[in-house]
Order: sequence, then structure tokens, then C-alpha cells
Amino acid sequence: LSLVGSEMCIRDSVIIVNNSLQRYGGDMAIGAYGIINRLLVLYVMIVLGLTMGMQPIVGYNFGALKHERVKATLKLSILTGVCITSSGFIICELFPHAVSAVFTSDEHLIDMASHGVRICIAIFPFVGAQIVIGNFFQSIGMAKISIFLSLTRQLLYLLPGLIFFPRFLGLDGVWTSMPVSDFFAFVTAVIALWIYIKKVEKKYPSSVQS
Repeated sequence: LSLVGSEMCIRDSVIIVNNSLQRYGGDMAIGAYGIINRLLVLYVMIVLGLTMGMQPIVGYNFGALKHERVKATLKLSILTGVCITSSGFIICELFPHAVSAVFTSDEHLIDMASHGVRICIAIFPFVGAQIVIGNFFQSIGMAKISIFLSLTRQLLYLLPGLIFFPRFLGLDGVWTSMPVSDFFAFVTAVIALWIYIKKVEKKYPSSVQS
């Protein structure tokens, strides 16, 4: 998989999401998703900025075989990432109408976005950890794993969810497919990280501290 290929896959997944929204909720649902997406991207971009600061630290210490420092940096980055996305979760759950009203004055659109965002962010605190772990693998030169983890949400989990859930829940099924895919993407990232840590501990038992 190349970076260009991954970008095309993400673009195609957005098209499929929009098609599902159009089918089950019409143009108003697409507008609501635009509001939700802007809200979530705000916090995701902050986490991405965090990972940009993490990468040179992890890369340097990884190259110097200072695995305890790599692990400490990763732990701190995951904790910070979770705090960032958790703040977004709390704000959107407590004040969905207020944050949606920032983007539009249409009451029907605000109500739809308010309802959708509360479903979409159900697993949002874990998204911060998933993003950090994915970028961690990029920091240590494991680009294929990083790209795979970045695509798990859009391809491996989101698309099947968009096929399954809307059949039973309608528009709510479209919203539900998003936190479900976030959860499984998080689990996949944790499993990949766990496997990597076990390999490092086996190879360098004296250099990795718990």
C-alpha cells in the first residue's frame, strides 16, 4: 500500500458515507455530517500535532536502542492523546446543540447534527490512542503497519458497518457504524502494539522496563 493509495481509499470511503447519508437522511443528513466531521477533525488535528512532536523523539531513541525512553514517550503521548479526544467527547456530549449551532442557524440541521454527533463520538476518547499508536509505527520505520492501521477504520470496519447497521437502524445506523469502526480500529491498534512490545521485550529483555 502506498500513501497515494491510502488517500484514495479514504476518499472513496467518504463518498460511500455520503451515499449512505443521502439514502437514509437526504441532503440534510450530509449537511449534518459536514458539521460533525468539522468538529471531530478539530480534535484529530490537535492529536496529529502531538504525534508530530512525538515522532522525532521516538525515532532518535529507537535508533539509539533506548527502548525504555521510547516506551515512556509512547505512554505519555497516548495519555495526552486520550485526554485531547476525551475533552472533545465531553464537550460534544454535554453541549451538542451549542457546538452544532456554531456552523449553521437552521434549527432542523442543528437538531440532526446534535443527535448524530452524540452517537458518532461514543468511542471518541479511544481515537486519540489509536492515532498515536498508528503514528508511533511510522516513527520507528514500520510504515506498512502504520498505513494498515490508518486504513482499518475506513475500509476494514466502517464499510461493512455502513452495509449492516442502516438496514436495521436507518440513519442512526449510519451514525452508529462510525463509533463501532472506531472501537475495532482501536482494538486492532492495541493488538499490533502489544505484539510489537512483546517482540522488543524478547529481543532486548534488559532494555525495556514496564
